[in-house]
Amino acid sequence: MAGGLEDTVNSPGWETRLSALSLSGQMVAYALGIVLARQLGVAGFESYVVASAAFVLMVTLVPQGLEKYSLKLLPTLLDRGDAAGLLGFLRFSRRRVLLGALLVGGAVGLWASWTDGLSAGMRAAIVVSCVSLPAGALVHLGLEVLTALGRASSAALVFRLVVPAMALVLACIALAVYPGMPAAWAIAAWGLSWGLALALMAAQFRRAAPPGLFRTEPVERRRQWQAEARPFWLYRVSLAVLAQAAVLALEWLHPSPGTAVGAFAAAFSTAAIAQVLATATNRVYASRLSLLLANRDFDGIDRLRAERLRWLAAPLLVYLLVAFVFARELIGLFRPEFVAEGATALRILAVSTALTTLLAMAPTYLKHQGENRALFRGVATAAVLLMVLLAVLVPLLGVAGAAVAHAVASVFMYGNLARLAHRGLAQRQPGA
Repeated sequence: MAGGLEDTVNSPGWETRLSALSLSGQMVAYALGIVLARQLGVAGFESYVVASAAFVLMVTLVPQGLEKYSLKLLPTLLDRGDAAGLLGFLRFSRRRVLLGALLVGGAVGLWASWTDGLSAGMRAAIVVSCVSLPAGALVHLGLEVLTALGRASSAALVFRLVVPAMALVLACIALAVYPGMPAAWAIAAWGLSWGLALALMAAQFRRAAPPGLFRTEPVERRRQWQAEARPFWLYRVSLAVLAQAAVLALEWLHPSPGTAVGAFAAAFSTAAIAQVLATATNRVYASRLSLLLANRDFDGIDRLRAERLRWLAAPLLVYLLVAFVFARELIGLFRPEFVAEGATALRILAVSTALTTLLAMAPTYLKHQGENRALFRGVATAAVLLMVLLAVLVPLLGVAGAAVAHAVASVFMYGNLARLAHRGLAQRQPGA
């Protein structure tokens, strides 16, 4: 059972393959956003953006940190040959995710159905997001589990490419049948895609599972797993709130009714392309880091960090050049109405995204070392900073103010966490 990651990380150019897969999927999702912005209209696209933000928050909350914790736990279970613990964790995680999806999705769905102030289109789109939640949450768990089992590339293919490609195809079919379709239909296209992805990942897991796994008597360590997954959960939820806070602030404060939310969403989704470079590879790096820390291989950690930075440098420079030179053209792909507010926001977000991508492994190190207080203080401080900046800058500067607030808070948070991680690593080395 040992060596679940070997098929991925020992083959040359694995970072390039994973990033190419993820970048292809991100571009498909980007194309879907452009199609929907043009076809749904400003109000319909706003409903789609808000419902998508609600789904992101819910799908982050529901797994309770177990999906990210699996990248720390499963490599060690595989290395020890602990099939009973592996099967127990998988069953425990599946139950917790489904229960969380029912509770969270049900609560949000009831709120959307009965609350005042939502348009009918936005209400329907949020309810459909809630219905899609169980499949989406299980797919997020499956991505990390398959990565830990050495199926990073095939899992990324499904998660990063198949899901948005299927959503794009279904949305285009719906638009062909009903050109005036509501935003809820676009959210439903994503929901059906999550269902397909879940079936594909289940088939992958059956092939990747260690021989004899399902004939093993499972052992569950519920309290231990819940406690150790909690830092991953709180951190993930905090990041999701930070990512979506600007959209919610623009929705509530209405600096320019009708275009603010859409313009920021266009800028944010364009800037997020760079994050693919990190998210595509970080889960594999995280699993490698877990084993290096367990073996106290500090030279290996330094090599891993240098390897990651070398890989990221050139793509990020190209990304920044494109974002700055073609900002207006990129935002204009969505809707012409978004260009005036969105182009400046894109340039601001591009810089902060590049910087945070370089520093994105620092929180993983702190979580793996149990430095939870330092991690939570850093995230909480960044959250407070973001809320203050949004409250001050959004009424004054609109979309650009939201971008500045998000950029400052994000760079501050990741920079501070990188400083703490570097200091902690130096203190743990022999002779420190």
